[in-house]
Amino acid sequence: MRQTTLFASALAGSLLAACGGVDTAGSDVDAGTDLVDAAPDAAPAASIADVLDCGTPASAGGLANGTELQRVDIDLVAFPSARCNDGTGAMYFFRPATSAAGRNRWVVQLQGGGTCSQPDTCAQRWCSVDTNFGMTQMTATLAPMRGTVGDGILRQGGALGEPNPVGDWNHVFVRYCSSDGWSGAAGPVDVDAHHPVTGAPVRFRIEFNGSHIVDAVIATLRRDGGAPPAYTIAGGSVDLPDLDDATMVLLAGASAGSSGVAHNADRLREALLVHNPALAMWALHDSGTTPALTDLDFSTTTVCRDFGLCDYQAYTVATTPRLWSGRSDASCQTWHAANDPANLFRCGDNDHVAQHHVVTPMMVRMGQSDELISGNFVEMMFTVPGRGLMTRALFAEGVRARMTTLPQSVGTAEETALAPAPRFSPPCMRHETISSDENVFGVSVTAAGAPRTMFDILIAAVAGNTPTAAIWNPGDPVDCM
Repeated sequence: MRQTTLFASALAGSLLAACGGVDTAGSDVDAGTDLVDAAPDAAPAASIADVLDCGTPASAGGLANGTELQRVDIDLVAFPSARCNDGTGAMYFFRPATSAAGRNRWVVQLQGGGTCSQPDTCAQRWCSVDTNFGMTQMTATLAPMRGTVGDGILRQGGALGEPNPVGDWNHVFVRYCSSDGWSGAAGPVDVDAHHPVTGAPVRFRIEFNGSHIVDAVIATLRRDGGAPPAYTIAGGSVDLPDLDDATMVLLAGASAGSSGVAHNADRLREALLVHNPALAMWALHDSGTTPALTDLDFSTTTVCRDFGLCDYQAYTVATTPRLWSGRSDASCQTWHAANDPANLFRCGDNDHVAQHHVVTPMMVRMGQSDELISGNFVEMMFTVPGRGLMTRALFAEGVRARMTTLPQSVGTAEETALAPAPRFSPPCMRHETISSDENVFGVSVTAAGAPRTMFDILIAAVAGNTPTAAIWNPGDPVDCM
């Protein structure tokens, strides 16, 4: 199968997030072939790590060594499904609150880093062939051993002279190693593929457990099935508070992490409210919003030419992964089955889920000139009706229009219980911004007569104040780092 550039997570969100780095390893389009072809009685295949001798660390999406946030390996006895693609155990990094006011407030960030949803593209990902990702995003073995640093929304105190309003909260960073946009629930599967270097046929075992990893982290923080270790500091240690005592939780994710936010936020919120009915929970969805695919012409695209996917429905159906056995936002399936079964396929579209079916209050941040996503739209050769082939300028127009008319903010969402989404949309090119000090604290958009940062908009929305949207328009000042 010919490989073409595709960014399907951001392309109205088909769960195939190739975000967080340039990934030319593949469309992940299902051309009708069997993804799993192991005989029922065959012996289990060896792990992808043992079969592919070309495993290569990624050139994008790694974590810096540090001790600001300390490493916790998930207890695989209590949570046996919390495993990376190669079967190694998943992990998170944490730092307890630094003030009494922050003790019962939490930021939980899901790391981004692309996806793979077919055996061959997973093999290419492992070996970093035609992609900036690599085995870094598929195993625990290349993670920092002690801990990592906290930047962006996890920066203590703040940066660039701007305070971080969540800087004294409990900080949790969940490392990404499941290649499934945090939605996988497949466990180990045996697949047939080709060696990315030699082309020889190979069979290997791979796991997709993103949603199980999220569940295990939350359960551990709630002390259900285990408890996090104490945080080590000079002269002693500090225990992490119990998540069941939280008054506020912010679930954040960028790029593939934004897919994780869309598909896990409501389930996690419902689970936490059972034990803590007074909890306030918000979500932060970064770098995962695109021009509306329903408004674009597919007839000129590479996926139409190469795979016959010449309209939105055909594309969305074909790019909804089967290999992951993904856990999507349940209410999307329920709502469409009852109200609009002909469009049930749209639950495979991350943008549709995020904008019509996530009832957790959610902040949406999207750069209008996102260099990764806009480049993929251009390369895929979409046509904007009446305007011509997609350009970066047309992409920016499409994002600006989408952010201005988000269904949950203009009252057209399918689920009417959705709260209006606060929005922050600068003209900037940076992709996956919430882990960047410069892009969290150093980028502003003029709204209500003054420059506003992302946190200005989010904090106003949480407090019930205004403005709740800062969307750059041509002629406004440009403030990009």
